[in-house]
Amino acid sequence: MITSEHFPEQVERAIGKAEQSPDRVITVRVSPTDLIAAARLLAARDGIAFADLFGVDDRSGSGFVIVHFLWALDRVGRWLDLVAEIEPALPSYPAITPVLPAAGWYERELWEDLGIEPHGHPGLRRLRRPGGWPSGVYLFHREMRWDTPLPAESVAPEEELPPLDEAPEGIVDYPLGPVRSGVVESGHYTLRTVGEELVDCRLQIFYKHRGVEKRAEGLPLLHAPLVAERISGTSAFAHSLALCQAIEAALGVTVPARACYLRTLFAELERLYNHLGYQADLCQATGLVVGQAQFEILKERLLRLNAAIAGHRYLFGLNVPGGLSRDLEAPLLRGIRRALYEIRVDLDALEALLLGSSSHLDRLEGTGILRPDDARAFGAVGPIGRASGIDRDLRRDHPYAAYAAVDFTVPVLDGGDALARFRVRLAEAREAIRIAEQIIDAAPAGPVRSEVVPPGKEATGLGWAESPRGESLHWIQLGPDGRVVRYRARPASFANWQVFPLAVPGHNILTDFPVIEQSFGLSFAGADR
Repeated sequence: MITSEHFPEQVERAIGKAEQSPDRVITVRVSPTDLIAAARLLAARDGIAFADLFGVDDRSGSGFVIVHFLWALDRVGRWLDLVAEIEPALPSYPAITPVLPAAGWYERELWEDLGIEPHGHPGLRRLRRPGGWPSGVYLFHREMRWDTPLPAESVAPEEELPPLDEAPEGIVDYPLGPVRSGVVESGHYTLRTVGEELVDCRLQIFYKHRGVEKRAEGLPLLHAPLVAERISGTSAFAHSLALCQAIEAALGVTVPARACYLRTLFAELERLYNHLGYQADLCQATGLVVGQAQFEILKERLLRLNAAIAGHRYLFGLNVPGGLSRDLEAPLLRGIRRALYEIRVDLDALEALLLGSSSHLDRLEGTGILRPDDARAFGAVGPIGRASGIDRDLRRDHPYAAYAAVDFTVPVLDGGDALARFRVRLAEAREAIRIAEQIIDAAPAGPVRSEVVPPGKEATGLGWAESPRGESLHWIQLGPDGRVVRYRARPASFANWQVFPLAVPGHNILTDFPVIEQSFGLSFAGADR
């Protein structure tokens, strides 16, 4: 373990060795009291980004609760996993959030999941647990199964959120949700207004928390991707891909080259239909109903293409540990190429119409600004981060599947407003078509699946994917028989919902809120998991 006295030097040495290491994940053991120093040291470095914070109950092994503090070393394409051991008898450590705001929700999760208290956390209150949850019950303790009945006695039901201070005269609180008109997921906003101007936003989500990570425990590794796909249906392929890559890393499995290429193709088809659907939703928010209809037609064409080539409109069931469940023959690949060409032609025409629509652009420009400093401080990822000047993309910085073999551009803007988010996703849709065409032209022949066998000992692995909404991380711990011991998923929406309220106050009015919400394009289910 690194001692406090030599902590900075030894972490710097680990970072320096990362580029030469064959391992994609560099593990360094630290003291819990040094986690704050780690946050200060790493957050100040260019090319390093906070990625995740979670815990594992290892009392049947080392006797400790293990905290994983994960960082992305983008410049060298590696991950730094700082591992701290915490005594179950004294489950606490100094909070990281005061020096790393992005850790706020993660530390609250850690406290709810394992009862580990981050002393000094500025907002330590329940995040996912419903009101009336039994005290002293922590779902990720080793003795808890997903089907364990909860104790009959429980604490008194709590309010959804701590009450706001009474609004001064002239300020009105406008509640929105959790039940809303249309096909909208459950989320509750409290919008504080002065006249029409939005001055504050309170957010409550996790109404549909499904316990996905807990449900995976005990499953055989071949069944685990079925759970990952249900984190967020519109990112099913990205999530199952990240999980399969975590399993493959844990088992040391080499995926056939053709499977790597086809995984990249499917991932870009998923990105493309998501970005087209995003444009439809944004057009709806600005009242551009013709644009909405046209983009929904393009999205529907892609979904039907998915059903024809993969057997599922949302690409479920394709990823399996070791590769893919099916191959694509040459006629299907040629059909995909023709379809992509036609979609690109239509996308060009629609983009020109959107950029020439002053009513659409006026609603987007200067609306919902997420300042680059806030985006970095709170760990925004994906198109949201890239629209606020964060030049990060796992496909380029931590290549997986066949992304190292294709040429593409990562669009980055620094406006941080709804217009920047609109432009980034338009550009990414074009790049998705470019990548898919390169993959179709270069995909090698061969098998699409390698054999996978249980590890024979406990094994862990980290997998990642740049989903349509951004960086998604999956970590897994397998038992000797190949069954899941612990599963951790950190979807992009979990990171980005934390930063969303920062874009609402400012020079926005109440009627701007639907535009801000749609311009982020987040998933409640993806965060709830």
